[in-house]
Amino acid sequence: MPQTVLVCTFTYLLLLGSAERSPRLKIHLKDLLGVQFDTLQKYTVHFHDDKSDSLYIGMTGGILHLTFGYRNVSQTLIPLSLDDNSKDGCRSKGTLSPDLCRNVMTVIERLNSSTIIICGTHAGSPSCWFLRDNATQLATDRQGHRIVKDGREISPPSPMQPPSTTTIEGSLYSAIGNSFLGSGAIQRSYGRLKSLRTEDKWLQDPRFVGSTWIRMTDSSKDEIYFFFSESDGSEVSERAVRSCIGRVCKVDEGSSKNTQDSWTTFLKARLICGFPTKQRYFNKIQDVAVLDVENEPHRSTVYGIFSSLWNSTAICAYKQADIDRAFKTSKLKGFTGNLPASPRPGTCGISNLPKNVLSAIRTYPEIEDSISPREDQPLYTIKHTSYTKITVDRVKAANQKYHPVLFIGTGNGKIHKVLHNNGESFIISELSPFTTDAPVSAMTLDSSTGQLFVGTPLETVRLPLANCESYGSTCRQCVAARDPYCGWHQFGKRCVPVAGAPNNTESEILQSIEQLNVSICDDDAGMATFNKQPQELTVHSPAYLYLPCPVESYHANYTWSYNQKDQFPCTIKDDSCLLIFNRHHPVSSGEFRCIAREDTLEEVLAIYNVRFSSSGRAHQASMTIITGLLAALSLV
Repeated sequence: MPQTVLVCTFTYLLLLGSAERSPRLKIHLKDLLGVQFDTLQKYTVHFHDDKSDSLYIGMTGGILHLTFGYRNVSQTLIPLSLDDNSKDGCRSKGTLSPDLCRNVMTVIERLNSSTIIICGTHAGSPSCWFLRDNATQLATDRQGHRIVKDGREISPPSPMQPPSTTTIEGSLYSAIGNSFLGSGAIQRSYGRLKSLRTEDKWLQDPRFVGSTWIRMTDSSKDEIYFFFSESDGSEVSERAVRSCIGRVCKVDEGSSKNTQDSWTTFLKARLICGFPTKQRYFNKIQDVAVLDVENEPHRSTVYGIFSSLWNSTAICAYKQADIDRAFKTSKLKGFTGNLPASPRPGTCGISNLPKNVLSAIRTYPEIEDSISPREDQPLYTIKHTSYTKITVDRVKAANQKYHPVLFIGTGNGKIHKVLHNNGESFIISELSPFTTDAPVSAMTLDSSTGQLFVGTPLETVRLPLANCESYGSTCRQCVAARDPYCGWHQFGKRCVPVAGAPNNTESEILQSIEQLNVSICDDDAGMATFNKQPQELTVHSPAYLYLPCPVESYHANYTWSYNQKDQFPCTIKDDSCLLIFNRHHPVSSGEFRCIAREDTLEEVLAIYNVRFSSSGRAHQASMTIITGLLAALSLV
């Protein structure tokens, strides 16, 4: 007569108590091309030319140029070390941090088709160099000496406050935090156009995290956005920090005040990220990415990572149309005078602005209206895992519709791949591309080649945007991923990248992006079975037995069935959902199946036929089988 089966119950803890806020899949990527650094790189900056196979990494003491081939990565080190006089001069100042007396690269930007500018802290005296022609040799003058430019307007003297830079039509725009130049500045610092900068009183101890070029249909209306947090320094509290967006016009010709040429179009606004009804806010912006919709700038979206003092992060999305409306219609904060209806302060493409308009901007550079995210709340918040970097792609699915997909780096070296669909977020997967856990410090996405370059202080790797083979070998598994990059090829019977399929075969690719719907997989009718043949086990009572079941989706509910009748919960441990027997909860003979259910998707992931024996020899053999089984399945 079979023993009674008793199973330990458990509480399945999700990241935030909601399956939609945890990654559906956890994927360990293997055999990626990349490099590991010999020493910890506390400060790095990436630069990648679209449609190329190269990546520049700015490090301490030079630039590392990587070229990604089919099977390996070639490396070229471009050293930019300090001379002894610079080292000694810096040390004589008594600086506390040794990083301040090194040459940490902070800027890599392409100025034109033949020139890349690189800048570093240079022991507190920022300097810039140039790469030309083959882009691995430093430019020199006729005498063979390296061409060096004073970089104080481009790079900060300390690596602890990295700048935000962008190049637009040969002009370099840089945003630098608090330094010996003043209380932080946004400036046009290199190129054919006049050099301009913000005035000291316009910014309060800013920390810049990103910048972007907003292209308008009329190029004279083009704008440049800068994203930063500000602190008044009066207290250590959540309210002492706020996030802002600053805006200038590309064609701004400036206005002289004393010896400084200032922007005439600079305005800034506060960015709100949080839950107003609960008075819960994420006030410090950590990183930003802009999804640009070509020829339709009003449809673009700004995505930002925001953090709070209680150690959690949130993702907020802002409509470009809302940002544009705020800058065009809001009053100037604190200004009570009268201004002409046209031109408004900050209007692009207008020269010779009236003096009263210039005076108003100079004294009141902030607009009154704050900018709130879509739906007036974050896309989602996350605990236990901090987000560090973000980038975004606009992906065309098989039905020709476009979907935003976010790639978000975490503090422990993971990448969250997130679908943003109709105002809602769905974490497709958590990718583990690194050999060692470390905070993601740099991310660069190349849509044209379908690659993502990701770096930590310990290593840099390149990974594919579409890792379709990771989703499984059945139509149901592929479609359930809800990944716009991937779809099930009905005739090839594989999960394939949509972008790689010929146009005339797109109708042959099955996808279900908006919601999980595996019923479109007509050829997969019935319950999908992971193991066709059951594993035979012979056990002796009392036996210590753990029946593992691979966790295919962290959004699914897992149960074990006994002889296809009784059902029991299981305990999720790492990547397996265990059915546990021990001396106090003895095993009984029969068939045990692990079943995963997720909306319309139902799969049998493991089957075991357990047989009971009272012989000691059988007991010894059974323990050997069980131990071997656990060792094999511990890697599933």
